[in-house]
Amino acid sequence: MSKTVMQRSQTQMATTYAPDKHFTFEGGAGACRSVPVMRSDVQIRPAERNQVREGILEFIQNWHRRATMRQDPPVAPEQALDEQVFLDREKRPSFELSKFEFCAPDRMAYVPDPLMLVCRNCSVVHEATLAELAYDEGAFKKIRPCTADINGKHEWRQIDVVFAHWSGRVEPLSPYRKDINTKNGKITQQFPGRCDAAQKCEFKLHKGRSGKFRDWYFYCHCGERRELRQKDENTLRWLLDRYAQEPGETLREINMLPVSYRANSLYYVQSEQMISYETTRHIDLLAEDKIEELLEALLVLYDYPSSSQDDESIVQILQAVNQPGSSELAARILDALNAIKTLEANGQSNASDLLKPKLDAFREEAQTKGWIDTRPEAPADLRRQAITRAHIARKFDPIRLGLEHQALREELIDAPVSNDAIRPVVDLEAPDRDLQPPGDTDVRRTYLDGITARKEALGIRDLKLVRNLKMLQYSFGYSRVSPSPTTEQKGLTMPVRLCGFPRVDSRKRPIYALRQSNEALYVRLDEARVVRWLFDNGLSAAVEGLNGKTLGGRLIELHQDFGRFAEAYSETSGRRERNAPVFVYGLLHTLSHQLIHACSRFSGLDLGSFGERIFSADLAFVIYRKGMTPDLGNLAAMWRNHGQDVLLSLDDPRSLRCGSGTLCDHRGGACPACIMIPEVSCVAANNIISRAFLAGGEAMSWDTNQQPLVGYFS
Repeated sequence: MSKTVMQRSQTQMATTYAPDKHFTFEGGAGACRSVPVMRSDVQIRPAERNQVREGILEFIQNWHRRATMRQDPPVAPEQALDEQVFLDREKRPSFELSKFEFCAPDRMAYVPDPLMLVCRNCSVVHEATLAELAYDEGAFKKIRPCTADINGKHEWRQIDVVFAHWSGRVEPLSPYRKDINTKNGKITQQFPGRCDAAQKCEFKLHKGRSGKFRDWYFYCHCGERRELRQKDENTLRWLLDRYAQEPGETLREINMLPVSYRANSLYYVQSEQMISYETTRHIDLLAEDKIEELLEALLVLYDYPSSSQDDESIVQILQAVNQPGSSELAARILDALNAIKTLEANGQSNASDLLKPKLDAFREEAQTKGWIDTRPEAPADLRRQAITRAHIARKFDPIRLGLEHQALREELIDAPVSNDAIRPVVDLEAPDRDLQPPGDTDVRRTYLDGITARKEALGIRDLKLVRNLKMLQYSFGYSRVSPSPTTEQKGLTMPVRLCGFPRVDSRKRPIYALRQSNEALYVRLDEARVVRWLFDNGLSAAVEGLNGKTLGGRLIELHQDFGRFAEAYSETSGRRERNAPVFVYGLLHTLSHQLIHACSRFSGLDLGSFGERIFSADLAFVIYRKGMTPDLGNLAAMWRNHGQDVLLSLDDPRSLRCGSGTLCDHRGGACPACIMIPEVSCVAANNIISRAFLAGGEAMSWDTNQQPLVGYFS
């Protein structure tokens, strides 16, 4: 039976219908499994290839680290990562881009699956083949006639439940159980029954009345009965030694789960989305062997003060350097110091002030020649974060995002202003004429003054429209049972295996890449106002003593892992102390959602059609239209017609209250009637969000300090 190509959008094929996904077509009649086929290649620039390669490598390294954290019993590397795709010969996390090909998700095939059939009339089961399904009813003549139909014809239907395992394996329900020979490691399938050898048991399926899988079983007329139980072949092989010694205990990890093929838990595609950059410098600095270069870049980026050295120390250093001219320069500095001291002792301070610029020139000469080093020194906390950043979820890593934000500003936000009629990036305090309301000069000036006033009132430093934000979304694998590296099953934390997509016609494995080029809004908050807001909320210790460096450096030093989906700060995660990094992230995240709601209201775009990127250490975020259809300039048109209304709505008292009878106003947090957006669009799965960050109000449920928050807009 040949594979049939489906007709779906590219976004759906890269996610909803990605390879090895089970699905039903409209109407729910019959299940199929997606199968990759040859498709057109996607042209990926070298910088993008490096971003994707580094992103996937870090993704699988973090996945492996989290999946193998369990020590008793230990976790085998194959239980965490697909050994044919993501492990090297030494069973270490590895990613070779040469094994993959970038593909446009414009074609995807499908085949019927699962092939375990049940007769609707007599409940007899039969495991068919694709070849059987390609022929007529005659292919099933070996099965006894239906006992419940007058003509003896079976009415076949697929069993809508399969066996699934967190190793990534899926099998149809079957009464025949698998096991392994602990001596030679061969998988065996058991066919015992009470029927004679010439006639195997002909099983029927009993579903019970409760609808629960525990009441399902297979049975034969001979009295043989089989519960829904099956062992996972992958885990049988990986845990062979443990299974031979403790079969009963190890079965918790080996036994599969009965799952409906319609359930979300059966398949989770793993995908990432990135802003496409021309440079790879910010990616290169994140390599494990470039810690010192990374620290130097962070010290400059966040304005860490220079190392202070007194003049006496400089003299001692120059005398010890033993370079031509260093001793003479040390003598000149010493003479200037002695002259200044003598003049000041005689009350001639004005004369001593004339010598100080010369002393500064001597210091600069010593620094220029490399005899003294006044570069800032990395604090211990910053160095620790740079070394241990692999333990931080990638999309919340402030170091990664800080470097990415710098690249965004250099390539796009702060790029030289072009002379084009329509600029690629527009400062909305001085927008293009086509983004301003019609009218004479006075009308336009009043409009622009109003925008400036609203920005200051909202504590916004930069507000810009990006007409062409280039993004790349790519999917490269999947997991089953759980979207994260672990799952709680049978009282034990089980490792979830990250699987690669199957090969395309025995060739390379696909990475499905989707390009987007859509409009976006860039927002950056005023740092002085954020610092005051942190003081007002009892976080003064975190921001005292900045000593000239920006707040971003301190936020990086204090950052703690949020979890991959910010689950460490969900309503069910327990209590945690409030800290500056999570408060700043919550402020930016909440304001991002508030702006998304406002843009959705005035532009007509759905909430789910927006995406967000939050650069917490830089007090900035980007919201963008993430659709794959042609961009019709929705955000630009919205700003032209409703720019002031959008800004006015951000701190409007009605927009800062919960829509569910003040539910969130009294308990803290947020809800779907409030400022949540669809989870597929939210960068933090709607965690670390509350309008209390903006308007003030009750603390979040995870906050051990239940003092009400002072809002950023208060």
